[in-house]
Amino acid sequence: MSEDLDLLQGLWAIKSLVDGHRLPAGLVANARMEVKGNRFTSLGMGAEYGGALELEPLRFRGGSIVFDVGPGKGNVDWCIYEIAQDVWKICIAAPGSVPPPTFARTPGSGFAMEVLQQLTMT
Repeated sequence: MSEDLDLLQGLWAIKSLVDGHRLPAGLVANARMEVKGNRFTSLGMGAEYGGALELEPLRFRGGSIVFDVGPGKGNVDWCIYEIAQDVWKICIAAPGSVPPPTFARTPGSGFAMEVLQQLTMT
C-alpha cells in the first residue's frame, strides 16, 4: 500500500462538497467516508457509494476512483488530492473527463471538490 493510502485509512467526515455551487450544509451534515485498504464506502449523502481508490502519489498526487457500488457504479473518475495532517482535499472530474489540472470548483468546470476531516485513525 502507498504511504498516501496508509494516511487515508479510517473514518472521515465530509465537511464540504462543492460542485460549482456549495451544496446545502444539511446534505453533508452526517456524510462520512470510510477507507479500508484501497476500498472506500461513502454514506449519508442520499445513497451509498463505494469502490476502489487507485492513487499515483509519486506521479502527480492523483489517481482514479473506481465506483462499483451505488449510483456511480461503473464510473471511473480521475482525481487529484492533498493530505495535510487530518484534512483530505480531493477534486474529482466528471466521468469520462480528464484529470483536474487544479482544485477548480467553478460552475461548469465539471469538477467536484470535497474537503474531509479524519475522525478515527486505524
